[in-house]
Order: sequence, then structure tokens, then C-alpha cells
Amino acid sequence: MSFDPSQIKTAFPAPIANSSLLNNVNARFHRAAVRATVCAAALWLTGCATYSPVPLEQKPDLVKNVSALTIDPESLPVRALRQYPFNPKDGLDMTEIAMIAVVNNPNLKATRRKANVAGAQLFDARLLPDPMISSNLSKILSCNTAQCAGPGDTSGFGGTLNYNLLALITRGARIDSASYAKAQVDLNILWSEWQTAQQARRLYVQAVYQVQKIALLRHVRKLYSQRYAFSSRALKEGNLTMDVVGTDLTGLLQANTRLNQANQQENQILHNLNSLLGLQPKVTLKLVQLTEPHGPAVDKSLIKTLPQRRPDLVALRAGYQSQEANVRKAVLSQFPSISAGVTRARDNGGLNTIGFSISLTLPVFNRNRGKIAIQRATRARLRQEYTARLDTTHVQIDMLERQYAIIEHQLNRVKRNIPKLENMVDQAQRAYQAGNINSLIYLNMQFGLINKQIERINLEKTLWDTRVALDTLVGWTKWEK
Repeated sequence: MSFDPSQIKTAFPAPIANSSLLNNVNARFHRAAVRATVCAAALWLTGCATYSPVPLEQKPDLVKNVSALTIDPESLPVRALRQYPFNPKDGLDMTEIAMIAVVNNPNLKATRRKANVAGAQLFDARLLPDPMISSNLSKILSCNTAQCAGPGDTSGFGGTLNYNLLALITRGARIDSASYAKAQVDLNILWSEWQTAQQARRLYVQAVYQVQKIALLRHVRKLYSQRYAFSSRALKEGNLTMDVVGTDLTGLLQANTRLNQANQQENQILHNLNSLLGLQPKVTLKLVQLTEPHGPAVDKSLIKTLPQRRPDLVALRAGYQSQEANVRKAVLSQFPSISAGVTRARDNGGLNTIGFSISLTLPVFNRNRGKIAIQRATRARLRQEYTARLDTTHVQIDMLERQYAIIEHQLNRVKRNIPKLENMVDQAQRAYQAGNINSLIYLNMQFGLINKQIERINLEKTLWDTRVALDTLVGWTKWEK
């Protein structure tokens, strides 16, 4: 838009010495400027945020009692979990442990705060840029010429109100980028919740089977203790030699070592579980016993739909779309930066003017080429990261399926052998009581059976660990007791 200078002269006549018209115009302008400044300051103060410190807590925020927890079904990330009844009074099963972890895990509570940050960034992207205002004031301090004397010796001032138009051009791309970034944060939080739930299930499996292992190791120690007590008495009576007693003592010490190591592992597992669930270390959990997991046959349709279902993959796709918006914003920013504004001024001679100003960045050297290259390179990196995650997932799923089959085969073979060993131990016990075999042969057969039972426990635990890992990778929504 163009303006005729004659129109400005008509509206604001040339300054006349001691002109009442000019004085009235200046007075009205000053009053309007003061009122506008006061109003703007009042609006700015009423709309500004205020600061108030938030002190850090000095005590841990851990739950003392599981029954005190309140679980909102709608807050759980998986639909099947929302329909699962939570009742800690009859003991906690694997699914209830996962529910507590999702609701009360301290790290998840902190992670969920990232959603507030992403929401604030989206809010910031939607805000319109503020206009810019500049002003100046000039006054003649001294003058040695005759021209300085007289009515033209007045104070000069100027003011300009500018607005950056390029910020409006790139606003849509900024909003898209922030929107996809917020979606990525939300999905990453969902993935963290899913991983925490599966980690709670793994610790639950370890805790349950560790109790079974400790019970067997205590039985082993009891047998060795009885054997050592018997051989010690026989040594005093002269019925045994020192080498036999030494062998029994060595076996007892080894049994104590294995039991001590198992107790240390149980202590670590239970503390890790309580920490993951946000419970105080001294809280005792009543865990329901596990049965052998069912087959891991993975529905191939679930694998095909992984990019649309698994939160981390969907989050990577959202992050890629956010970067697409960043590339678009960088491309739009290569156009000249344009600022337009209104100028009002008065010189020292009393001449009042009003006009418009436009500033334009000339795209000669930079043209935002560096930022465009950075954003495009970042987009290529994110694309490759998504492909790598998807490729790795398919390889891991195949590996875990094969591993499950191998472990299941080994477990079935061990389970077939245990009844045979139990039968042999029963026969050996009757023979020992009848005096047909000595105690060493009988104890060795007992230890063989116990070691095989411990092997069964380890294989079942590994089978459950593999099943939980598959649940995490495939995104199963089946939750069992």
C-alpha cells in the first residue's frame, strides 16, 4: 500500500510558530500515548505469570501398605488391565503386580510429567508472536547559530510499531511439529508404562521361583547336616575314617554356600520389586504361586501390525512426522524475513510525521541453507532409526520363539526324568532303612533328585522370562493369573 505525502500534509499542516493547532495536536497525542501506555501496562501485568518457589521433599514418597493403593482402571495403559479385578487381600498374582507398577512406579510418575512439558511447548507454538515497539527522544542541548533560537527549538521524538510477518508464515509448521512431538511424548510414556509392567512381571517370576529354590537348598543343607552329624559320631566311635568325615563336611559347607547365595539373590530381587512398585523396603508381598506358562505361539497378524500397535514404534513414526514439519519450517524460513510497522515522529523543528516501515532480509548468502541441511539430515537419521528398530524387533521375536521351543523341550525332558528319580529315591530309602545300602549312596541319590528339581525350577523361570520378553516385543494384551 502507498501513501501520498500531500495527504499527510493536509492532515498535519506544516509547523507554525506558536500555532495553537499544533499545540493541541501534540497535547492530544501525548495524552493518548500516556493512556495507551497505562492500559498496555495494566493488561500486561494482569496477564503475566507470577513466581512462587516449590521446595523439594525431604522424605521418600513410598507406600507403606499395598491395600492403601487406589488403582483407577481408566489410568491403565492396556484395555485388558482395565477389566482385570484388583484384590490384594487374596495375594498378588502376576497381573496385579503389573498394575501396581504402572500406577505407583516413581520413575513413571516423573516420566508422565514430560507430557506437561510437551503440552506447554505445543501451547507456546500456537501463540502469535508479539509486536515490537521502538521509540526515541531528542532535545537540543546547545547551539551557536541564530537558527537555534526561536519557536523551532523543540524536543523531538519517534516511535515505531513493527510486526514480524515471517513468524506467521512458519506458524503452521511450528504447530504441526509441536503436535507430533507431544504425540511422541505421550506414546513414549505409554511404552515406558508397558516396559515397567513387563519388568514387574519378570521380578515377580524371579521372586516366586527363588522361594522354591531356597526351599530345596534348605532341604539339601538339612541332609548334609544330618550326614555330617552321623559321620562325626562314627569317627569318635572309630567306625569311620577322617577322609569320609572330611567329604561330608565339604558337602555341608558347599550346601551352606549355595543357600547363602540364594538368600542374597532373594533379598536383591525383593528389594528391586518393592522399589519398582514404589513400596517401602520392609513391605512384605504375598505372591501367588505360578504355573508353567502356556505356549508362545505368536499370531502372525500381530507381527504384521506392530508398526501400528507397539507404542515405541508409533512414537518413532510421530517423531518422524514432527521432523517432517521441522523440514517444512526450515524451507519456509528461507524466504526473506519481512517486518512491517507504523512510524510516528516529530523532529526538533516541530514537524510531525506518520508513515509505514518495512524491513526485508535479503537472501543473498545464507538463505537458511544450513538449517535446511541439518533438518533434512535429522529426518534421514530418524527414518533409519525407525527401520533399524523394526528390523531388530523381528529378529528378536524369531530368536525368542526358537529359544522358547528349546527351553520347553529341555523342561519336558527334565519333567519326564524326575518321576523316575523319585521312584529310585523311594526304593533307595527302603533299602537304606533295611540296611542294604549305606547312607552315602542314599544321600547321593537324594542330591541327584534335588539338583534335577532345581534344574526344573530354573528352566520354568527361564521359560517365563522368555514369555514375558515376547509379550513386550509383540505387544500381547493377554493377562493371566
